[in-house]
Amino acid sequence: MTLIPFDPFREFNRFVQEAVGRSREGFLGYQVAGPRVDIYQTENEVVVVAEIPGLESREDLDVRVTEDAVTIRGEIKRSAETRDEDYHHSERYYGAFARTFTLPAAVKAEEARASYRNGILEIRIPKAGRGRSIKVDIN
Repeated sequence: MTLIPFDPFREFNRFVQEAVGRSREGFLGYQVAGPRVDIYQTENEVVVVAEIPGLESREDLDVRVTEDAVTIRGEIKRSAETRDEDYHHSERYYGAFARTFTLPAAVKAEEARASYRNGILEIRIPKAGRGRSIKVDIN
């Protein structure tokens, strides 16, 4: 018989992760604010791809990269032609957002580059050099 350490929140945590991961709605129906993001890595770089349709200018987006994280902040502005009370149903996201993601590898933040086309933000960040082996003197 295999013993598994007791974790009273294991199933609850799994439920929350599945609920957030499968839809734009988070736990208890609250909307997950911000873009949908994919993060993957190749041999030489970490790539972050975010869906952010509706940006109108460069000033509406701020991307910060550190050695271990990426922060995407921005604001999607709603057209001034319509007022909130004119809507019958609205699922599109408007307003400010900010999301921070821990990267899967150490990166060279100063060499990061980003592009935005057709509502897709792509950030490419070269990985930092791998550690090196050193000889240990044993006396």
